[in-house]
Amino acid sequence: MANTFEKVLILKNISIFEESSEMALSDLIAVAEEKTYKAGEEIIPSGIENTFLYIILSGSVHCTDKEGIVTEFGPRQYFGETTVLCPAVIPYEIRANDKTTVLRISGNRLYQMIALHPSIAHGFIGELSRRLRQGHLKNI
Repeated sequence: MANTFEKVLILKNISIFEESSEMALSDLIAVAEEKTYKAGEEIIPSGIENTFLYIILSGSVHCTDKEGIVTEFGPRQYFGETTVLCPAVIPYEIRANDKTTVLRISGNRLYQMIALHPSIAHGFIGELSRRLRQGHLKNI
């Protein structure tokens, strides 16, 4: 899909990474796995412990529970941020709406990158704090 420079530009425009340096983002991309899912393909099944952060490079996904669609995410959005550093079982299923390419970063790799580049942690802390203040924190 995109080269490292293009991926850095994408990440730089995502709230949790906007404070991170290009070097930090380049290092983060180097440890990330790029995955492409087909339309309808399951990305995260319901009832499992999630240990990854997903950043959508292209395409879109929907998150469903027993009642139906809870939310949708598109390009330059992310999911898994609330469980990547502190794994938890999620009560949702996440599937690709169409052909979707993501960067997938494990919690262990993310911790390594935070140790090297603390600015990555600043972005996470800031975003999660904003969500807590707004009362919109969800376990996705």
